[in-house]
Amino acid sequence: MHNRDIYSKDPLANRLINNGVAEVSEDRSQAALEILRYELDTFVCDGEYAKGLQKILEIYLGNLGQAPEQPGVWISGFYGSGKSHLAKMLRALWVDGVFDDGATARSIARLPTDIKDHLRELNNQSKRYGGLHAASGKLGSGAGNNVRLALLGIVFKSAGLPEKYNQARLVLWLKREGMLEAVEATLAKNGTSLERELPELFVSDDLHAALLAAKPELAPDVLHVGDRLIAQYPEVQDVSNPDVS
Repeated sequence: MHNRDIYSKDPLANRLINNGVAEVSEDRSQAALEILRYELDTFVCDGEYAKGLQKILEIYLGNLGQAPEQPGVWISGFYGSGKSHLAKMLRALWVDGVFDDGATARSIARLPTDIKDHLRELNNQSKRYGGLHAASGKLGSGAGNNVRLALLGIVFKSAGLPEKYNQARLVLWLKREGMLEAVEATLAKNGTSLERELPELFVSDDLHAALLAAKPELAPDVLHVGDRLIAQYPEVQDVSNPDVS
């Protein structure tokens, strides 16, 4: 008998698709989804992984409706101990995302009964609180003194919004005013898109024309739309705690 014979999957016939490193992010590319599926399929929910998931879910469910806010959870451990892997698996199992073939995160992972029960209860409770949502990402050293902005960028991206604060505010305003679809349709007709034009928020003629077409009272003419956007949605270096909440 060889060491490889004791494994359920032959290590010589299977490669580590993620190169042994779990990356916590909001990446929805096909490559990222393939890696996520591999990680769910090979997730060994035992030992400290199982204890961690159980504790987090129990604390969260136990505090629903009992306190004004949820206790935070800190995942600690030495380098390479699996902190990111635990966080990534929790995020995937929390929202139970669906893959192209209809399989879900929870159906792919092999989970203990108590974890399954907690996740089922999470689903039941979510119906009272507007559904399930999760955001994941890295603040990194690039956040500098702008931790709040970096955190908001992660939340914005998880909701399908631009990461930049002023761009996300504009999109949220368009949604609130019921103008988003009209603006997107006008941009598409002109051979471009909102995603392409938002980085040039203050100087994009196509975007300014689309905004004016959707809301003629926004400015006297296209030339003044940019001025209105600069005043209303300036780039900022930081935001306050109330802005984050």
